Amino acid sequence: MTIYERFAYLYAKGPYPRYSERMAELLPSVLERYGLKPETILDLACGEGTFAVRMAKKGFKVTGVDLSPHLLRFARERAKKENVDVEFLLQDMRSLPFEERYDLVTCWYDSLNYLLEMEELERAFAGVYRALKRGGLFIFDMNTIYGLAVIWQRHPCYVQQDSSELFEIHRPGYDFEKNIATLRITGFIKEGNGWARIDEEHKERGYSLEEIRQCLKGVGLKELACWGNLRELSEPEPDSGRVWFVARKQI
Repeated sequence: MTIYERFAYLYAKGPYPRYSERMAELLPSVLERYGLKPETILDLACGEGTFAVRMAKKGFKVTGVDLSPHLLRFARERAKKENVDVEFLLQDMRSLPFEERYDLVTCWYDSLNYLLEMEELERAFAGVYRALKRGGLFIFDMNTIYGLAVIWQRHPCYVQQDSSELFEIHRPGYDFEKNIATLRITGFIKEGNGWARIDEEHKERGYSLEEIRQCLKGVGLKELACWGNLRELSEPEPDSGRVWFVARKQI
């Protein structure tokens, strides 16, 4: 099943972009902590472009890549509306074509969890390594196994958003043998006097911290930090639902 087709509208118009806004707000303090003053940024799985556009407005030269042409359409519209120049490309993050072009690579909102095999995660990390300049940083987040297996499963069915124009419900599940969470999304978009229905099924794999570290080390990226809370920069706890990593391509 192809994802982020008509659901892209629910995603772009719903609450999801707020997370990207928070990342754009918190990122400068992380960069200052590691003494990086980037000029060029590559945002993987950029979605509807909120983070990329925010960073472009701060003066950075930004490239955003995503596998969904529908989300990229919203991203380009956002950049045009905000009157900023962002390079948005239709690109699979498992086969990045860039060579030592960026000072910073980011990947937010558990996008890497959509890679369901270790080999896919390794390919993505290897592409990041190639794309980074020497001394550049890779900053990303991922849902933890606890987040997917416990936090996601607390309610068998719940309303994600409800407005006069949009309605969305989620039904989660989890395969404990494969550490793969399934999220069945049903949404409705107001069209004239009726509603158009959308159904998508999203899958995310939970990786242990050791597996993530193994992939980083395997491609030559050096882990600098792993946090369970980006605002407080605190260590992950056993019940952390999400973790943030900072890794560097050595000089």
